[in-house]
Amino acid sequence: MEQITEEQKQAISKKNIFIFELIGTFFLVYISVCSQNEAYQVALGLFGCMLVFGRLSGGHFNPAITLAMALGGGIPYGTMFFYFLPQFLGAFAGAALSFLLLNMDKAPYIEDEPIKELAASLFGELIGSTIFLIFTLICFVKETRLSENRIATLVMLSCIYYACREYTITSSNSLLNPAAALSLTVFDCLAKSWDQMINMWIYVGGPIGAAILATMFYSQLYHSVTHRK
Repeated sequence: MEQITEEQKQAISKKNIFIFELIGTFFLVYISVCSQNEAYQVALGLFGCMLVFGRLSGGHFNPAITLAMALGGGIPYGTMFFYFLPQFLGAFAGAALSFLLLNMDKAPYIEDEPIKELAASLFGELIGSTIFLIFTLICFVKETRLSENRIATLVMLSCIYYACREYTITSSNSLLNPAAALSLTVFDCLAKSWDQMINMWIYVGGPIGAAILATMFYSQLYHSVTHRK
């Protein structure tokens, strides 16, 4: 058998990341629409995608997770592009199929709200995403992994995702995922009005901001305390 060089290994790894992040994100978005965005069903879908594709790509399926992992030292910064691009492509593919086959005409995001509800939506995005991303960092980064049992880890993360969706999101049904938010809303706009995009900054910026907050907590507090010499 021909020996594989280190450069070839890296190329294969990046190829796997691209392919399986795309497929996993596609299924996650499509499942969310098929289930009418029910939190427990989406959590089950997330568990399935991480179980099947996680070994091959890392199982992010979410730009906020990728950003948190890069900032937290879980992945090299140079691989971020190989996560971001397929995540958005997969999300748009899932939204497109939903739009064409299921006649999807409602995205889980809100066109217009009073300022009080807008603030509640932003707060929910930040809190829910931050909690989920903190546990994701703890479970995914080798130095702080709580369990070597992969199934147990995925079950725990899926349950935490469900709890964050169910108990921190108020006036919206966000997936805590910028790629899903943008793709679903774009196709909703095609059926309705581009005014739907007016509050998109909440559902894209919230999880991205949460990635920074989660990384700060993980790096400055959790990791430093648990690995104090």
